[in-house]
Amino acid sequence: MKKFLKKLRYLIEYFIVVIFLKVIGIFGVDKAADICSFIARKVGILFAVNKIAKRNIKAVFGDMCDVEKIIDKTWDNFGRFIGESAYVNKMSDAELEHRAEIIGIENIRKLGERPFLLFSGHFANWDIGLHLLHKSYSKFAVIYRKANNPYVNKLINESRAGDKLRLIPKGPEGRRALVRAIKDGESIVMLVDQKMNDGIEVPFLGHPAMTANAIAKIALQYKYTIIPCQIIRTKGSYFKVIVHPQLEFEQTGDNKADCYNIMLNINQMLGEWVKQNPSQWFWFHNRWKK
Repeated sequence: MKKFLKKLRYLIEYFIVVIFLKVIGIFGVDKAADICSFIARKVGILFAVNKIAKRNIKAVFGDMCDVEKIIDKTWDNFGRFIGESAYVNKMSDAELEHRAEIIGIENIRKLGERPFLLFSGHFANWDIGLHLLHKSYSKFAVIYRKANNPYVNKLINESRAGDKLRLIPKGPEGRRALVRAIKDGESIVMLVDQKMNDGIEVPFLGHPAMTANAIAKIALQYKYTIIPCQIIRTKGSYFKVIVHPQLEFEQTGDNKADCYNIMLNINQMLGEWVKQNPSQWFWFHNRWKK
């Protein structure tokens, strides 16, 4: 009975998502983003995740900021992200280039054919940033977190099929695909700002945080270059994608220390991005929960 109810819930969720995408797909990306922003700002504050976001913001900024203002703008950004999600995979190259300015692409091009690890976080609309980069550099795989709902997960994967991106799920299921991508000399994209219980403890925004360290392990073992990529919402559904110079790191022979130092540098960089545009980060995540 439990299995049946779970499957029924997944199917209901799936049909809600399908209907939402159909309805929001009528308006055009700008109007859809405006509508979803309005709904998110009015309704989002009623959800439990709003308390998580408040707690996180206070833990990072203390009394130095207007928490309510950041929360309101965070819901605005998240709502726009949801509204834009119905359009990202349909955008032509011309529209992508119109909506997102890319800066620093030479930091990838100068690597030639060498594969690299590109990291970002859950900022602005990370999907648009990745799509734009994929147009400039097609040979990369994306490590992603599978949706809990298998029907929704399949829908997401099918919507991305036209991009010809290799999608690798996080965790044990994706390990074989990750090894294959590395052997094929593909570059790999990761969002590395969320909590990973089986990671390592590294400071993030002034607090100890369990941090996924796969990017450091791959870089050390396979001699991959690490490239930071920052995504900023400039106004409405327009963006700036900044490809920073490669992250410098040493290999001392002490893998544990080297891995920690790489993740410390990455967390420091992510933290600076959060401070630059606090309302564009995904505060609703239990990042520092023990």
